[in-house]
Amino acid sequence: GDEQTYRQVYDQYWNRVYSVALSFLKSTQLAQDAVQLGFVRLWEKRDKLKNVSHFDAWFAALARNTIINALENRAFQLAAGPADELTPPDLLTPGYLLEYKGAIALIDEAVATLPPQQTAVFQLSREQGLSYAEIAQQLNIAPATVKSHMVRALNTIREYVRLHSGDIFLTTWLLSSILEYFF
Repeated sequence: GDEQTYRQVYDQYWNRVYSVALSFLKSTQLAQDAVQLGFVRLWEKRDKLKNVSHFDAWFAALARNTIINALENRAFQLAAGPADELTPPDLLTPGYLLEYKGAIALIDEAVATLPPQQTAVFQLSREQGLSYAEIAQQLNIAPATVKSHMVRALNTIREYVRLHSGDIFLTTWLLSSILEYFF
């Protein structure tokens, strides 16, 4: 509930979240609106932050979900009528959003194929936002081993996505990686 701390978080993250939102929404106004909504949601959830152990990962997920919601809203607007701004026709469409969601599901499938140790390292790094040193300590392994597991996990995931989807999903996955690993 500390407004000064909120201002510091806002100043620290606004540009990064805006850049990602702009790259997906292709509109300065929509990107600004999405970022503002993300920070409003942050303020609304401020009482729950004391239970968050990795703020960067938590806030990245909140920002990602806010941007996806803005993409969905924009897609429905485009489907309902003519757009008031020039937007590339292959973005912000229901088909694009379906591909995006399919890519996320495909990544989840790929992660499910990983050996247990690689799965643990991947999830602790990418989903919980832990550093390699923190993962090493938690799993009682060397940081170099964590890095090795992560490299192998990412290579396996990339190959799985390539084999099961083609270039469209791979491109979508790479775009989604910007959001997931931005923070």
